[in-house]
Amino acid sequence: MEEKFYKDGLRFSCKRCSFCCTGFPGVVLLSEDDLRRLADWAGLSNEQFTLAYCRWIENDEGTKYLSLRERQNCECIFWKDGCEAYEARPVQCRTYPFWTNVMESLESWSKECGDCPGMNQGDLHTADEIEEELFKYMSRVPIKKEK
Repeated sequence: MEEKFYKDGLRFSCKRCSFCCTGFPGVVLLSEDDLRRLADWAGLSNEQFTLAYCRWIENDEGTKYLSLRERQNCECIFWKDGCEAYEARPVQCRTYPFWTNVMESLESWSKECGDCPGMNQGDLHTADEIEEELFKYMSRVPIKKEK
């Protein structure tokens, strides 16, 4: 079995710099739990929250998924001098940078470090903690639109 490059842990502390929230087009897929948590935070029903803050995106196979909206400048709908919904943010946001594409190799981690000032800084996350975050990220079930 191949040894994980993060076997001794990795350092990361969110600097709330906006790198992962602004500047380029993105998709933040929502699970039922994410939608409930965000709607509660906003004081809205799930339906009201969806109408106000979400959009349906379609993948290459034609399946539609619920995602947070972005502003025209590619900022997350909740970015305003920081994440307004930080305590209620979706699992996708909570688990960054411990995503499968970032954690696949030391090279992919190092490449992401060039853009995110919180990586290789701050709190030490053990290999077990990283695996737990990866599991959360991979286990989320995005909301699909019924055809």
